[in-house]
Amino acid sequence: MLLTSPGERIGSQKNLFLKNRQVLDAADHAALVFYENAWVERVMWSLREPESPVTHFTDFQNQLNRALAAAATADSPGSDFLAKKANRLQFKVLVEQFAVDGLTEAQSFLAIVPRLPLTVQVPIMAILIDEFGCGNIDFMHSRLYQRVLVELGSPIELAAFVSDTAEEVYEFVNIFHWMAKRAPQVEYFLGALAWFEAIVPTFFSPYVDACTRLGIKQHAYYSEHIHIDVYHARSALAALRELEKYQSVDYRLAWLGTCMVEDITSRAFDAAVARAQSAEVTL
Repeated sequence: MLLTSPGERIGSQKNLFLKNRQVLDAADHAALVFYENAWVERVMWSLREPESPVTHFTDFQNQLNRALAAAATADSPGSDFLAKKANRLQFKVLVEQFAVDGLTEAQSFLAIVPRLPLTVQVPIMAILIDEFGCGNIDFMHSRLYQRVLVELGSPIELAAFVSDTAEEVYEFVNIFHWMAKRAPQVEYFLGALAWFEAIVPTFFSPYVDACTRLGIKQHAYYSEHIHIDVYHARSALAALRELEKYQSVDYRLAWLGTCMVEDITSRAFDAAVARAQSAEVTL
């Protein structure tokens, strides 16, 4: 069968995820870039223009604060289901859906470090040091995710989740690979990171509520993020300010990165919740 485009060698977000974790030959790399560029372009075209121009750090921070405030007060049926209604099996399905992220926590972020000026690396490394447990294997965020899976009776090997994860969840993981490795400017990544680290305390609060309601003891993956990501959000903003010492920062691209990750994160969560809601209600 003849391929109509190089991107058909990849063909899905699942395959893109797998290729992002491999050493590629020239043909596979070209296929990855072709598929990824078409996908990223579609994501960008779907986004709305910001309410006002984003040309300076203050503009970016104001837009970010408005987005965070809106998210904190939004009526989210998925979050309400998770916090108040999901049974143990449905919670398990939701956790398993995001295992491809939780078990590879922040690995894609590593690629951004050599792309940044030396002192901009420092606040990013501060985030990464926490993500990897400050050198303590037991406190790595991926290890904390494994503990949730173990309590729920799930496997902890990444391969166990590859075949049954929603494409939208793979998009969530893959967008950070693009931003860290192949996005033409680092502002995409830094803007996305500023939003994501700041939204996690709101995003993970329903998970903590669900753990409390369901009696799940290994909740540290979620409760730790609610605490530590307040500081990570500050570090991400500090990286943007530090970058200004080396170059003119395109805050329009930083905000575009924010919007891309916000859109993809929302769709990934909704897809995972839909999987959980369709699960059998008996355990």
